[in-house]
Amino acid sequence: MNKKVVNLIDKRVKVGGIGMYIGDVLKERMDCFNMSGDELCEEALIDADDLKSILNNEVSYDKIDELTISFISQVLYCKPEYFISEQYRDNDLVKSCLNRGSSTPKSNEVKGILQGFSEDLSFLMELKRDLEEGI
Repeated sequence: MNKKVVNLIDKRVKVGGIGMYIGDVLKERMDCFNMSGDELCEEALIDADDLKSILNNEVSYDKIDELTISFISQVLYCKPEYFISEQYRDNDLVKSCLNRGSSTPKSNEVKGILQGFSEDLSFLMELKRDLEEGI
């Protein structure tokens, strides 16, 4: 089996913000999963021209349709804030594990799924606690 090793040590993402262009951050995230633009368009149900505009930094984050960025985030196992917040990127399981040996797209996918499960479990635990306290 031919596995592609993902090494993003040389690809550093700049500090983000609402008005920033997210093309480089999105490309880095796509590289984590060895995902092409066509695959992302198909899985996220977005138009190829819209994705091309984002990747080429022709449209800033605040001008991207909320549903589009939400679908992209779901496919790439992150929250929309990942693209504009260095803090979100620093706390991301997939990204934080990249400097710890070799990462394959499949192992990154498993990390993304585990991260989502962990967030869902935390939410349910908090909800249970709130219900028990009578809030």
